[in-house]
Amino acid sequence: MTRMARILLPDGRQLDYEIRRSARGKSLRLKMTARDGLAVSAPDGLHEERIIELVAQKSDWIFTRLAQFDEVRHLLGTRSTLCPQAFDLPALAESWRVEYRQTKGKTARALTDRPGRIVVYGAADDQGRCNAALRRWLARRAKASLGHWLKSLSDETGIKFNRLTIKSQRTRWGSCSADSSISLNCKLLFLPRELVRYVLIHELCHTLERNHTTRFWTHLRQFAPETNSLHGRMRSAWKQIPTWAHPIQAEREGF
Repeated sequence: MTRMARILLPDGRQLDYEIRRSARGKSLRLKMTARDGLAVSAPDGLHEERIIELVAQKSDWIFTRLAQFDEVRHLLGTRSTLCPQAFDLPALAESWRVEYRQTKGKTARALTDRPGRIVVYGAADDQGRCNAALRRWLARRAKASLGHWLKSLSDETGIKFNRLTIKSQRTRWGSCSADSSISLNCKLLFLPRELVRYVLIHELCHTLERNHTTRFWTHLRQFAPETNSLHGRMRSAWKQIPTWAHPIQAEREGF
């Protein structure tokens, strides 16, 4: 059983959402996608008035997620599942051609056949599996290249970090944990080199200052004097990511 409801957002907009009843659910769950918007799953015994009240308490979270989805909504066009025939990695000044070879098996693998060429083997007629294989290839390429780059900048600046992990976040370019471990988004490879260097320096500076305090920006500007300009360019950097590399996934919020 489903029912529609409406929430008033901090900017004055109204957002319709779907309430779905769950006999097995024990708590209220919010799910948001850029394509489908907000859906709420609620236990059968929870009154609708209470559901609407609890969802209203999450208006700031919902508003933030909508703003993030606005940045990547252009990726939801009809070509969202098409497999690339070629792509560039500006961060590394590389161009890659992609070939697809149908072989036995239901999976797909993307391997570097020779410099500048990737071959996707396996279920070459399955766009989803092929794109997933290419994203795994991208993560491997990022781990090899960004790892060396970050180590070089660490030596250059004298700022130490613990370890590096490569992820494929949807709305974050990088992060730094309390133990000075840095995480970087593999999609950075689609950005110009100066923007990638800015993100790497940005995360290194977070090992010195966790939050975006005045001291943090002072550290950052010491190593990246054009911080203001670069920071502004990062706001639209997601538009440079090709569709196949950026699958839209759900965000969830619990109570």
